[in-house]
Amino acid sequence: MTGPDAGSPSALHVNDAAYTGANLVAEARRRGWRWDLMPKAAEAQDWSGVIGRARKALLGGSWLARLAVAARSHDVVHVHSASTLHHTRPAAPRFVLHCHGTDVRTTQYDPRRTDEIRAGLRDAEAVFYSTPDLAEHVLPHRADATLLPVPVDVDALPCWQPAPGRPQVVFASRWEAVKGLEAQLDVAERLVATLGDRVEVVGLDWGPDAQEAARRGVRLVPRLDHAAYLRLLAGASAVVGQSAGILSASELEAMGTGAPLVVPVELPLYAASAPPVVGGSVDGAVEAVTELLSGGQGHDPDRVRGWVRATHGTAKGVETVAAVYRSVVAAR
Repeated sequence: MTGPDAGSPSALHVNDAAYTGANLVAEARRRGWRWDLMPKAAEAQDWSGVIGRARKALLGGSWLARLAVAARSHDVVHVHSASTLHHTRPAAPRFVLHCHGTDVRTTQYDPRRTDEIRAGLRDAEAVFYSTPDLAEHVLPHRADATLLPVPVDVDALPCWQPAPGRPQVVFASRWEAVKGLEAQLDVAERLVATLGDRVEVVGLDWGPDAQEAARRGVRLVPRLDHAAYLRLLAGASAVVGQSAGILSASELEAMGTGAPLVVPVELPLYAASAPPVVGGSVDGAVEAVTELLSGGQGHDPDRVRGWVRATHGTAKGVETVAAVYRSVVAAR
């Protein structure tokens, strides 16, 4: 093993989805392990035209060369998102795959990408998936895949402190069907109608249906850098999570600050360790926000942060991943 700690093979994390790679690498480095993060060559952008295509080819070629060198100097290459594999496999044919959502929930079923995604699931030395709903999309192709709950570095988050002035109710997710759009819009509209000027209902100007949210009374703010987004969540009197039946990074980060999280649906996939959220339905979500604003829910931020640390903490995540790495290296 090339890592400085014999208890952990060295690892190169490629791409960063929902800050999973960054959080895992930061925790591993605190332990003295040699885990590194290599971002994508560039964020999604318009590569059209002769100059755009030439620039894409130049950036991609340079990135692949650096990836090939870095891959050879690590015991494990950990690729985040199956959709990334068509970029990485030429330089890193041996890899661990981490599925994050859209890659296996949606892209896998695009006929143009099905073979590629499923080949990645089949050929990976090991497979992780981030949320329990992905089991049905991953396990038929990799029965040995490991659920790795989205890791959150609770201690790095700002602590919940509602901003002064008019209370804010913040919708954490983008406005899109995959996030449970109709329930989100229904809750937003009813909160505006019920609470009026007593609160400010806020959401991100993000997603194909953001303008519909604005039409229903949500004040949209531009997409923020991560630190500013966390401050927005930590300053909310209540945060409304997505309505797709899972807790993704946004909801978990809100809870990690200690903010009260309102979810407009039941969460049966989390029955083994029920999260301390309120709501459960559209009606329940509106009632819960109203009670929170009046102080009637008895919110305990320490309990909420404790649940995130216990079930999604980076320490637990790194230990799970390192154990898989050791098995992968031993099996070669």
